[in-house]
Order: sequence, then structure tokens, then C-alpha cells
Amino acid sequence: MQLIRTTLRLKENLKKRAEKKAFDENTSLQAIFNSALEQYLEKDAKKQAKRIVFKTHDLGVNLDNLRREDFYPEP
Repeated sequence: MQLIRTTLRLKENLKKRAEKKAFDENTSLQAIFNSALEQYLEKDAKKQAKRIVFKTHDLGVNLDNLRREDFYPEP
């Protein structure tokens, strides 16, 4: 995994809370932000991925034995 450098502008109280959490968990501020961003993006991706349900209906007798010749006679 490659890390890149970036600059963020954060609310002062948010940064202080993140620093305190990093200190309490004996980790880095970078790890806190990476983890939080990953969780946010995964949660967002799960919201976008919706289960598709195909409803079927019983139409009676199966017609899978029909051939092209049954509908289109030879010219």
C-alpha cells in the first residue's frame, strides 16, 4: 500500500478529539484518519449496492420447445 501526502483543513475540536483517540489507542493520527475514511467509504458503498430482486410469474405451459420454423416459414 502506497501512502501519499495531502493537506486537510479540520475543525479544531475534531482534530483534538482525533489526537486524543490516537493517544488513548496508542496509534497515530494518520491511522485514525485512514481507518475512519475507509469505514465511511465502505458504508457508503454498501448503501449504493442494492439487492436486485427479479419477480417471476407463472405463465402456464412452458414454451421452450418452440423453434424458429414454428413462427417464420421458409420463404
